[in-house]
Amino acid sequence: MKRIFSITLIATLTVFMLSLIDLSDANKLAESDKYNVITVQGKIIFKSSGEEMKRGDIYISGTRLNFLSNNSRAAIVNKSKGRFVLTGSSKGKIKVLPAVNNMSSRSGALLNVVDLKKHFNERYLVLKRSEIQIGSAAFPMDKDNFFYLTYDHNGEEIAKKIRHEGDFLILDKDEIYKVDGEPIPYTEKEMTLYYRQNEKGTKINSFTPVFADVDVLKEEINLLLSTLDDISNEEKIKEVTSYLIEFYGNPYKNNLNAWLKAEFDLE
Repeated sequence: MKRIFSITLIATLTVFMLSLIDLSDANKLAESDKYNVITVQGKIIFKSSGEEMKRGDIYISGTRLNFLSNNSRAAIVNKSKGRFVLTGSSKGKIKVLPAVNNMSSRSGALLNVVDLKKHFNERYLVLKRSEIQIGSAAFPMDKDNFFYLTYDHNGEEIAKKIRHEGDFLILDKDEIYKVDGEPIPYTEKEMTLYYRQNEKGTKINSFTPVFADVDVLKEEINLLLSTLDDISNEEKIKEVTSYLIEFYGNPYKNNLNAWLKAEFDLE
């Protein structure tokens, strides 16, 4: 009788332990399929609820989504797998793509026209304002020699002189988005940078300055950092930089580093 009881007890314990292992594996599997949404560009709809995806939501692999435009995408992150980009396709399939690991932000002074062309290119992220050091030997800045931007506003070309402080060129949204002394609504738009010297303007390059809402950025980066527990500050800065470049634009490294230190104590 005791022998039968012992065998039964052992069998019961074995089943119980196996069930715990299965449950642990299931939990791990569930966590590996769960992603936090960092940001959404365009509109993505959860088909089951009709709700629009937003920052802070949870996306679980296999959830049916509706991408309302070809450009709609979301940055998502999984604690064990890392950061990904969620996109749709022309065939209605959902793609979860590895995020781009890009660290091309530049620091230091811009000494010549080649530096300027490389720096002011494509989408260019400005955090609050950007102070870019310019080589004074090639590009002196005073009342007669200066940089300016041109852009379209309501069908009219606006020419906007860029302020400088010593050898530093200042990109400030409130100053750039002002016409005839009055502020205009901020929208992303392509602008062209010129340098004026000897009463002649020379085109440098066209680019799109992106003045992101820093309060929104702080929320997004806090979401990202919450999944990056066991890595160094250097690695965290790399992850944040790559995210910002992929979803907003290329920042000036000095501007970015000062902002990350002030807001997140990252250096």
